Amino acid sequence: MTRTKPALPVLPVLAIGAFAIGTDTFVVAGVLPEVAGDLSASLADVGWVSTLFALTYAVLAPVLGALTGRLERRTVLVISLLVFALGNAASALAPGLGELLAARVATAAGAALYIPAASASAAALSAPERRGRAMAVVLGGLSAATVVGVPFGTWMAADLGWRATFWLLTGLGVLCVAAVAGGLPQVRLPAAPGLAARLAPVRDLRVLFTVLTTLLFMTGGYLALTYIGAVLAPVTGGDGSELALLLLVFGVLAVAGTLLGGRATDRWGATPVLLASVAGLAAVLVTLPLTRDRTLTAAVAMAAWGITAMATQTPQQYRLFAIAPTSGPLLLSLNSSATFAGISLGGFIGGRVIGDGGAGEVDLLGPLGAGLAALALVTALIGVRVKPRDRGIEADAGSAAGPAPGPGGASAEPAGKRG
Repeated sequence: MTRTKPALPVLPVLAIGAFAIGTDTFVVAGVLPEVAGDLSASLADVGWVSTLFALTYAVLAPVLGALTGRLERRTVLVISLLVFALGNAASALAPGLGELLAARVATAAGAALYIPAASASAAALSAPERRGRAMAVVLGGLSAATVVGVPFGTWMAADLGWRATFWLLTGLGVLCVAAVAGGLPQVRLPAAPGLAARLAPVRDLRVLFTVLTTLLFMTGGYLALTYIGAVLAPVTGGDGSELALLLLVFGVLAVAGTLLGGRATDRWGATPVLLASVAGLAAVLVTLPLTRDRTLTAAVAMAAWGITAMATQTPQQYRLFAIAPTSGPLLLSLNSSATFAGISLGGFIGGRVIGDGGAGEVDLLGPLGAGLAALALVTALIGVRVKPRDRGIEADAGSAAGPAPGPGGASAEPAGKRG
């Protein structure tokens, strides 16, 4: 069947949407003081603006993935971006904290629907030997947000007010709606007969251990990353400019790690790349207390942290998508849910560990995070050795033999070409 060339490059279009969502996810932490002052609320209460977003994403991602699994992907992406844009507009207009929290729930719902659908679309639109790189391009949009979107949004909030940041995100969401509607062909995954069939792979132990692995290494990483200002205080001396420079190093190398992880997955398979990156993350975290006294060692640690942390994401998505392409949106949603649950859990546990913020307690964050990363290695290895319960479920992409076959039957065709 013939295909027409999309009006716009497809993968960059999907990545721009991920960039908008990544900026929205992480920029809020930088504008909380302005929000608290404007809404006459305590900083602790306003902190729920970030926490509720992450929790909503974690809960809704698998639910929405299951409910929309049979829908054509372009339609799902447009709907998700519209909800995202409307949620940000409501955030910008919120007269009080309650209304702002409700708006953030709506925004998180759009984000939770978009990222897994975009990753599934990238996989379906790509040849099997380039599927890892395609997923990495989409995830690269999330990584790029930490380099460009978050600093710019934070600066805008300081100069023009926090509402301007949400208007910026609204405009970006609207542009993404237009780009996806005009630049993405129809994308249909292999049809499952019903909701029960789409949910069947969730009972596969490989899925359980893959998602658990994501939860563990994300929690381990965010034990320290949530409190990175305190972690790096010995080298920055409280200088915000030096901290920003170190975070820039982290962000740039995170983008590189995402893209390298995609290429490596295509070449060597998902499992070797996952194990190497999680082991690298554990090594960075366990040595973190030793790198906090000099700028050079801190910069090297942040660079290695950025690469290893983000190189984990593509092989995880690849493995899940290959287990059951017909349930790809649901399985990728579970992985996204584990990611955001790990972010929330890491921040919560880290806060309990540091207590009043003494130097000794802060030094514990890295080694404790390394322990969780080491546990993630164990669950990953167990998941690789588990055999599928149903022979009809596709082979694991993470087998040592290399990348698994692509989602047979996944297609991307122009509107009107499918019956």
